[in-house]
Amino acid sequence: MSQKAEASPWTAFHNISIKIVMKTPNLPHRKNALFAACLLAGAAGVAQAQSINLSGDATPAGDMGGNLSTRIVVLGENGTGALTMSSGAVLNDTDGGFMGTQSGASGTATLSTNSTWTSQHIRVGDIGTGVLTIQSGAKLITRGLETSKNVGGKGSITVDGPNSALEVATASATRLTVGNADSGSLRVLNGGKVSSRHQFRTSEIPGSSSFVEVDGANSSVTADSCHLGGGGVSSIRINNAGLIDCQSTASLGYGNVSLAGADSKWTVGTDLYVGFEAGPADAVVNVGEGTALEVGASIRMAYANEARHLGPGTLNITGTTNPGSVTAPLVYFGQNGLGVINFNHTDASGNYVFTPSMVGPGNGTVNINDVGTTSFAGNNRYPGTTSVHAGVLRAGSATGLSGESDFVVDSGATLDTATFSPTIKSLSNAGAVDMTAGGANAVLTITGNYDSTGGSIALNTILGDSSSATEKLVVNGATSGNTILNISNLGGTGAPTTGEGILVVQVDGASNGTFSLPAPGYLEAGTFRYDLVKTGNNWYLVSESRAEASGPGVTVVCSPAELSDAVAETATCKVSLSAASTTDLSINLNVPGANPRYTTTCTSPLLIPANATEASCTITSVANNTPGDGDVTALLAVLPPTVADAYTVAGPAAQVVIKDKDQTDNGGGENPENPGGENPGGENPGENGGGTAPHKVPTMGAVGLATMASIMGWLGLRRTRQSRSSAKTA
Repeated sequence: MSQKAEASPWTAFHNISIKIVMKTPNLPHRKNALFAACLLAGAAGVAQAQSINLSGDATPAGDMGGNLSTRIVVLGENGTGALTMSSGAVLNDTDGGFMGTQSGASGTATLSTNSTWTSQHIRVGDIGTGVLTIQSGAKLITRGLETSKNVGGKGSITVDGPNSALEVATASATRLTVGNADSGSLRVLNGGKVSSRHQFRTSEIPGSSSFVEVDGANSSVTADSCHLGGGGVSSIRINNAGLIDCQSTASLGYGNVSLAGADSKWTVGTDLYVGFEAGPADAVVNVGEGTALEVGASIRMAYANEARHLGPGTLNITGTTNPGSVTAPLVYFGQNGLGVINFNHTDASGNYVFTPSMVGPGNGTVNINDVGTTSFAGNNRYPGTTSVHAGVLRAGSATGLSGESDFVVDSGATLDTATFSPTIKSLSNAGAVDMTAGGANAVLTITGNYDSTGGSIALNTILGDSSSATEKLVVNGATSGNTILNISNLGGTGAPTTGEGILVVQVDGASNGTFSLPAPGYLEAGTFRYDLVKTGNNWYLVSESRAEASGPGVTVVCSPAELSDAVAETATCKVSLSAASTTDLSINLNVPGANPRYTTTCTSPLLIPANATEASCTITSVANNTPGDGDVTALLAVLPPTVADAYTVAGPAAQVVIKDKDQTDNGGGENPENPGGENPGGENPGENGGGTAPHKVPTMGAVGLATMASIMGWLGLRRTRQSRSSAKTA
């Protein structure tokens, strides 16, 4: 590079004029002189501290004072050059600044203590090495900036500290590029800020690489659009409340973006594209504990808008108590089927809800990989496979489980339909399917095939006659393998069934699968025993009357039957015998399933000691402040004995309803601040909306008010006298 600056750099001198205006009484002349001398000395010190110094292989070169205007700044054309600016110094160039312009050369620029460099264009590491540091409130303003402009160039930028800033200030074709043709880095730390009114780009050319770190509260990179890893591999880190804000679109071609540390955030105004053509690295976005990815329009995973093969795009969600949050209206899976979402978190509270709607056209892959509980609340219609390898996948809406997806549930994992009646494409079940939150009417419909390798399905039935309400599994295709049906009786007292019985499994295709009840292989209600019988393609519960067994009858009752989650409240559940047994008696129970809204001490079997008639356990609500989380029912039922006729099931299951405190507090009214209408409490809250009477506000009598007024007046007079006394002393 042969561009030259002016032959003689010039130095700006500062003329300092200080005018001192004193109000009477005037200070003595000696004090006036001393005061003025101190001000002049301080001002002179500031002026002397301002500094622009260019050293080594630099153009221009020398100590330029506090203000410099020049055509060009070159740091390290053939050797090593450096620029330092401090204490409010101001540098302007008209043609640009260049660091490390030739192979083997290096240039360093350090801007500190509120200094400002305004440049036409900056290259940090052209063919050589460039290092730019902006710290202590300094600022660089430019029309465009590139690191590692050409192959062989190495460029690094650090923006460190509050008010330290790098600004690409024109909304034109210029841009901020890190790692254009070779390796480049950008670190924004401790409240530093980087902004581009046009584009922020990384790793532009194949073979390039880049590292970007945004770390610390108020540290940010803001750009109109972000194009990361366009040709080479990028590694982006957003840590400890850092922010990258892409105000329109953003894309990640090759490499990864990782968010870690509470309140770290990546925001995208419209669409985020994850995954380009097959290339040097997969595109991966990691959203960690306490962080957020917020997208205004859609996340397009390996999305093909042309008929071509694209590279993989992966979204990983991790965390323990506050897993990474993803907010977007839609997630598109591209036509190539290479889009993947992995839920790798361990939060089992049940509070983690994934709200974006996941759609095709591609065969997206969704994996639940760790022991956390995840709810899908979107309108999901993606083809492809949903695999529950561990933990719980719960329906968070009627369409939370995609009707176009093939579901796989591994051993130890659970697919929970919650209170809904979902339709899915197919199901391979080696774990558990839980339908018990759906009352006695929910249906799980499988439009394709159902296969089980030791899996189980839990559902509810009211054990009565053949017309009894029951939850059902409906399979439009074929069944295979062996499945255990864990059936809970919701209040049925037993009755003779007629015809084929109570339908619990309907199979429209080839019915090659086997369904059975757990030991002892039957259900009991009153004086009736129910067996699971296959008739045609379907499976029914069929009752038969039996003689009273010699064993005592067992009932279960929980009191109170309703709890509020405003505070932790406890219901005591008593399991009682109609007559004491002369030996210890083990009672089999269907205990409440794990739920973040309550805890329980109930376990199975429950031992009632010899000569005793009851034993108890508890269900305790968990206090929480989550608005609108609805009511939850905990079910405790007596199951038939392991040893035939050791006891009989003499009553229905017990239910404890944990009421949502927000609904309870609102009293059913439309205004949560006034749940009972105009006068929710009144003098008689039982007659005014059922609310609690409002607390009375303490008031003062006339004497109290007069006393307070006197005290405040005395305090005001005392403050006025003190102010006058201080003025006289001065």
